[in-house]
Amino acid sequence: MRWIKGCTLAIMIVAPAALAAQGGKSSGDRLYNQGVELQKKQTVKAQRQAIEKFRSAKRLYDSAANKKKCDDAIVVSNNIIKGLTDDTPHATTTTAPAKPSAARETLVLSSERLQTDAEERTVTVTVRTQEPKWIVSPVANEGGESFVTVTAHPESQSFDVYCPANGSTQKRSQYVKVAAGNLMKTLWIEQSGKPTTLGISKAVVTFTSAGGSKSVEVYSNSSETEEDNNNRNWSVYYKPSWVNVVGEEKKEDGFLRKLGGKLKKLVEKESTVVADSTVVTSVMKIVVSSKPYGTQARSGEVMIKSGDQQAKIIVQQD
Repeated sequence: MRWIKGCTLAIMIVAPAALAAQGGKSSGDRLYNQGVELQKKQTVKAQRQAIEKFRSAKRLYDSAANKKKCDDAIVVSNNIIKGLTDDTPHATTTTAPAKPSAARETLVLSSERLQTDAEERTVTVTVRTQEPKWIVSPVANEGGESFVTVTAHPESQSFDVYCPANGSTQKRSQYVKVAAGNLMKTLWIEQSGKPTTLGISKAVVTFTSAGGSKSVEVYSNSSETEEDNNNRNWSVYYKPSWVNVVGEEKKEDGFLRKLGGKLKKLVEKESTVVADSTVVTSVMKIVVSSKPYGTQARSGEVMIKSGDQQAKIIVQQD
């Protein structure tokens, strides 16, 4: 707990931790992973098999996040099928030196899988082919979204893949198709989401034996929403039975955003939560029931999660 000019402020940034699922993968996870392995095989048959695995996994999953993960994977497989069977218009075409027809059976990319962090990145991929022309183009996702830009360099038989900074905490992926004559290769790009930050305005909340309610502000930049908490970007995954937690309306100007001048600058040095403009401030009301007269004081923990982060609030009752 930090005292700053009479204001009490506690910021908690906790390292990623496994929260609920411990001790082995679920049936949904196994099916999803089987689908991912099939998805790596660049054939229409393998992609259709992968789609069935993802659909089966989705039926077994309970959380919206896992169901969306399956939907996203299905979109990717459908895009691969489209890339394997269709020609994409408006592609960038380059010309390679002509070779004898007997040798025109080669199409090799220096990489067929790129994984980048959330920062802005440009990666160069080389192309080796005996065909006189090759085409490179991004394959848009099912909804038409495309975050990847490609630029061909005929003189060096290569192309650049540009990924802008990912402003979301959720990872994203896309395919790039390279075609030469009757040959085709795909380059899979996955960009990580930016790190999730989570903060709270109070780390300890104290009540009298009569109980009552007190509010704690929650700060998170997570792009994920929690169905079990009215689509807020955080949720409670543990609390004592004598404590109830109610999520109140989101606040555009929470305690942190009201800070000004030197005080705000001082806090920003200590907290990445304040510095991130995508942080959403919401209010969590902690409600404690009255304690029977003469019984001992009690203490418990309220644990909240947002993305892969977690925070703890200690609740005490005299």
